[in-house]
Amino acid sequence: MWSLASGVEVDSNKMDFNNHRYLIPLYMDRSDTIVWRKAAQLGATVYMLLKILWWLKTNPGRKAGLYFPTKDGVDNLSKDRLTPLIESAPDIAKIAREGDKLGLRRIGTSSFYLYHLGGVASKDSVPLDLVAFDEVRLCSPSEIDQALHRISHSPYKQKMFVSTSGLPNSDIDARYQRGKQYRWTSKCGCEDGIVLEENFPECIVSDDPKRPGEVYIRCPKCHYEIKDPQNGRYISHNPAGDYNSYAVSQLVSKFRSTKDIWEEYLHTTNMEEFYNAALGLPYIDASNRGVTEAELKECINPDLQWLKDVPPKERKGVTTAMGIDQGGAYCMAVIADINPDGTKKRIRHIEIIEQNNPDYYRNGEQVSPFIRCSELMKEYRVGLCVADLMPNFNDALAFAQRHFKKVFLAHYTESKDVVQWADRGKVKASIAKAGPVLKFKYQAIIGRYNSLSYTLGEWRDGDVEIPALDGLRQMARSEEKKGLLLPEAPARRLFSHLPRLIKTFKVINEEEGTGRWYWRYAGGDPHLAHAWNYCSVALERLKRTTNKFTFA
Repeated sequence: MWSLASGVEVDSNKMDFNNHRYLIPLYMDRSDTIVWRKAAQLGATVYMLLKILWWLKTNPGRKAGLYFPTKDGVDNLSKDRLTPLIESAPDIAKIAREGDKLGLRRIGTSSFYLYHLGGVASKDSVPLDLVAFDEVRLCSPSEIDQALHRISHSPYKQKMFVSTSGLPNSDIDARYQRGKQYRWTSKCGCEDGIVLEENFPECIVSDDPKRPGEVYIRCPKCHYEIKDPQNGRYISHNPAGDYNSYAVSQLVSKFRSTKDIWEEYLHTTNMEEFYNAALGLPYIDASNRGVTEAELKECINPDLQWLKDVPPKERKGVTTAMGIDQGGAYCMAVIADINPDGTKKRIRHIEIIEQNNPDYYRNGEQVSPFIRCSELMKEYRVGLCVADLMPNFNDALAFAQRHFKKVFLAHYTESKDVVQWADRGKVKASIAKAGPVLKFKYQAIIGRYNSLSYTLGEWRDGDVEIPALDGLRQMARSEEKKGLLLPEAPARRLFSHLPRLIKTFKVINEEEGTGRWYWRYAGGDPHLAHAWNYCSVALERLKRTTNKFTFA
């Protein structure tokens, strides 16, 4: 009601919801957390700005922060969008202070900060009561998490996340999935209506002989022609969600014709961008996925044993390699060997080692996960291990020193080499100038893109074997169920991590069309994929440097 009555103007026009009926529930939503996964150009930025202005006006003395992924974006947002909104609303303009900086606007006794999310100080300095994030898919998840601490001491804790779609189960889509999943549902002849973007392209009619040249929307089930997609409502598809999350596409827009959207679909050279920006849906080009679930399943060998099932006497003839990826309070380990004829790498053990898991306490106390890694070295006769150096570099270094010459500390670079072994030649200048931990001689400098490309290719080509997935189980903190300690087959987690790696081209110079390829993640950091990558690197070195490499 304030947006309509305040006199505020958008692009020199009075607020009018007749052409934006899908926005009304969002403007009326006063819950403390709102997530909007959307298509492009649907009024999201104006919504965020007006919501923040109204909230600061009605909550005097409070502080709000809007985060944007780029510094230029912040400056343009402040000058081109926020300033005209403030000036056009009399009740805001009269309490807005003159002479404020672009990054700070005073609304009466309240403060409105506009931040570039990449700025260090912007995430740590001022306590806030409301935080909003625009274009979440372009922001680092870790930086968003850091910025969210700014409201930890506030009694209000208001949060907004708005973005076009990106990859499935990551960024804005991950937050949308955890919410109530309100999808804009257009009215048709079906009792439940139709979510147009989820029925695209079947909902488009472009070849009706009775209407040559026309393109229109029709429900593929009841064949009802939908002349006004905004005649509808939001319907929740996850009522048990933690907060309100919304989704809507350009198919409901009054400012873009169905024919225009259809023509883009037929002729686009960037299908991912079409799905993200026009349909508001997450999308992965199948050709850019490192390995598919079907390809992984082809690598399961039910006759292969997990090493825990191999009698100890027989296990003495096995020499293995191990890869370890680590985080704040965990290590994830993958152990493998090579089959007798040297043609396939064989995964023989996987373990998720968590410091807060009672299974890994020692003498009733929590210890570093690397303590269990040392036990694995002995238990499974690990001849060579490549272990992630960060973030717990002191624990990693101590682990490497306990197993001198058998453990190499790893870190990724953008090098074109798959791996450089620091003990085999001159260390690069960037490493030589580093601190004492990085000067540790036994380290593996791994080219992230090329090593992962090689490793994923081995799965695609069938050069990896793994036993039946459910033959190895343990207790672990669930990824899906909010960290509950549950029984799990860690091989299934590996199979969920590997397909998360998506090949993406990053443009560095638009004029020259140059850039580089890199792997990004669809749905959380794939730690076991990295552990396997380290293990694969270790296997390659081990098989070339020892004549004691034997197999069970």
